[in-house]
Amino acid sequence: MTLIAVTMLRLFDTARQEWRDAIDQRWTAFLTQCAVLPLYLPNDPVVSRQLLERFEPDGVLLTGGGSCQALTGSADLRDETEALLLDWAQRRRLPVLGVCRGMQVMLTRAGAALAPVTDHVGSHDIRYRGAPRRVNSFHDYGFRSVPLGYEIEAVSADGVIEAVSHPDARHSAVMWHPERNSPFDSADLSLVRQVFGVSP
Repeated sequence: MTLIAVTMLRLFDTARQEWRDAIDQRWTAFLTQCAVLPLYLPNDPVVSRQLLERFEPDGVLLTGGGSCQALTGSADLRDETEALLLDWAQRRRLPVLGVCRGMQVMLTRAGAALAPVTDHVGSHDIRYRGAPRRVNSFHDYGFRSVPLGYEIEAVSADGVIEAVSHPDARHSAVMWHPERNSPFDSADLSLVRQVFGVSP
């Protein structure tokens, strides 16, 4: 199976007064159906770098959940880890897929501006590669323009950009959550296989 590095949420448990790394277990099931093996990375850039060097994954998945540096104004350990991953993938010309927050990280790093959006929490309609489909989103900020080199792949009815690609940089990103569909959408499975070069 194709091995990819996968980022995780950074959550604070107030009852125990401790920071935790976490991820929706549906990601494991989704990636397994894509014939992709996840290497879950802690929100620690030093340890994550060591894991990257040790296992040499074939690509990177920046998952969703939480606010990125562009919204908070300061970089936490997850922001630092994801910056490390993007640099690492760029040096090796490896593919990167961003999901929700992952797309926000990817595009703001390239110079795009986030803008508040409404009615993007829950299921809604988009046009993806010219065809209508319904996706499961959960975000209050999005994009209305993309940086140079990025191509728009999907747009919602209100003009918010829902998916992009950058063939030269080997970047792809979506603002919806493919892991939350039951059953998984075949278009999402195909996208992940395509991004990471997995044969159907």
